[in-house]
Amino acid sequence: MPYLTNLTIIERSVKGKGFGFDFWLGSIEDSDTLFQRKARLEVSGIRKGSEAMIQSRANMKLQQITPSDSVAPGYVAVVEFGTPRVRIVEKCRM
Repeated sequence: MPYLTNLTIIERSVKGKGFGFDFWLGSIEDSDTLFQRKARLEVSGIRKGSEAMIQSRANMKLQQITPSDSVAPGYVAVVEFGTPRVRIVEKCRM
């Protein structure tokens, strides 16, 4: 994520609170705001799958993070380990 967004993982999200994502991201450019929650990240993996399967999983994960859309922008990363390849999708704040 740092190479694409200048954001890095700063902490795990609280489970069971209905947020629907795995990690909070913070800024790596500004050390004064590093630990401010700038964005959300949901990560998922597929052992082996087609491009259509990867896109389907990304769409499912985008829906999963919808309850927290008003909190911060969001990202979904789906990793397919067979090839390997990754799809990262940005979901803007509502």
